[in-house]
Amino acid sequence: MAKLKQVLSPEVAARLADLAHDMRQILYQGDQGEAGIPVWGTKFSKIEAECLAVSDEIGRLMIEQAVAGQGQRVPRDSLTLAEETASLTGSTPAVIETPVGEVHWQQPKARLAQARRDFFPSGSESGD
Repeated sequence: MAKLKQVLSPEVAARLADLAHDMRQILYQGDQGEAGIPVWGTKFSKIEAECLAVSDEIGRLMIEQAVAGQGQRVPRDSLTLAEETASLTGSTPAVIETPVGEVHWQQPKARLAQARRDFFPSGSESGD
């Protein structure tokens, strides 16, 4: 089944081509054939499975790094709720299942002193 292809900038496409070359060199370095090339006769399904495992892990790691970075940079306006500005009080572990595997990060936690309740700040675009 074909996937819808995301349009990537030329810079991202070029970097991905370089990364694919490097990953292929590592993945097939121990094979009997030429470096970076699977041994002749390796089934397509095996090559496909190995390459998709690499691509899924790269995607999972990128998602994990992106949400971890967001969690460390909470905008001040996202801390306002019900006319009160909350104070960041730490974080709590968060996990979500994605199509490429579980993603773990520390979700920022804030406290509304007057309302006496905790909440997890997010921007207006959160959850899209």
